[in-house]
Amino acid sequence: MADPSRRIRVLVVCDFLFKYGSQQARSLLEMGHDVSMLFRTHALEFGGDTVERDEWIEGLRRDGITMHVLPGRVRSLSAVPRMLEIRRHLERWRPQIVHVHENHDPRLLALTRGYRTILTVHDPLGHPGAPDLSRAENWAFRSWFRRAERFVVHGRALVEELEPLVGRRPIAVIPHGVSVRSEPLGPPDSPTVLLFGRLEQYKGVEVLAEAMPQVWRERSDVRLVVAGAGPAAGLVPEDARVSLLDRYIPEQDVEALLARSSLVVLPYTQASQSGVGMLAVGAGVPVVVSDLGALPELACDPSFVVEAGNASALAAAIVQHVDDGQSTRRAVLQHANANFSWEHAARLTTDLYSDLLTNALLSA
Repeated sequence: MADPSRRIRVLVVCDFLFKYGSQQARSLLEMGHDVSMLFRTHALEFGGDTVERDEWIEGLRRDGITMHVLPGRVRSLSAVPRMLEIRRHLERWRPQIVHVHENHDPRLLALTRGYRTILTVHDPLGHPGAPDLSRAENWAFRSWFRRAERFVVHGRALVEELEPLVGRRPIAVIPHGVSVRSEPLGPPDSPTVLLFGRLEQYKGVEVLAEAMPQVWRERSDVRLVVAGAGPAAGLVPEDARVSLLDRYIPEQDVEALLARSSLVVLPYTQASQSGVGMLAVGAGVPVVVSDLGALPELACDPSFVVEAGNASALAAAIVQHVDDGQSTRRAVLQHANANFSWEHAARLTTDLYSDLLTNALLSA
């Protein structure tokens, strides 16, 4: 719990990063801050499932977080009355910090005008295959960068990627938080490799497809589970030992998926960090990662890190670690608890807020 003198009114603003923003909001609330959220009403992060989205929102409200939901499409006028209502509330509440997660909605930008802004940049370099932004979206995206007084990235390696975009303004490294289990999940009965999440171009599905025959030459009993929808699903190898769950995986099903897994693999060919990897290590499941961005920080030792795009190196790491037991899982969980827990992230975030507000008072 935060010192009452450090209690801060924080507005968390997000669009497609709603799940992350809501977990951050909860962690800040638990630190003793007064927290609200401003976000769009769509259910894209929930695979279009509005029931799961609404349950998530109601859970946040029950926790004591004020939820400001912005309806409609970006260019629609139907949200104007709601926007005016939200703006009036913010003017009364007067947030001390607006903590924004990168987005390109000009309405979110307009609603938060005039408040001290911190911007978390999850991906300093855009992912290959991402759709082009419209002129208005690109203007809004760049306007957040112009407005922000401080920036946050989720790994030390990402600071250098962001620096050319923000000049001399400070960049804080705050880990991508995760809820850490008290005990790690146990190893499954049969050796199983898992790749899950949105199957985009940069996820390295083709690298994994090339690696698995090399794994099977040494360990024919290893199974592969690929869980998630996306354009790269067609690259998953066809083999009796491969299971493809070509669909959105609800949050309530993630732990069961991890419980079936010996290893989670992140063979990305371009990356900043990985929420999927965080979920794995928070459950004590080891991850094999590419040597890109902040991914190596997920590994509890260097033997879990492989050269990006190198299928042979990926296969060798899978063979080396697919039988790792409970001692490795305890080491993974200890690593996650020390470096990535939401409590740790919220403490660092509080320090960032306090520093910004103190400097603002001194310069006033």
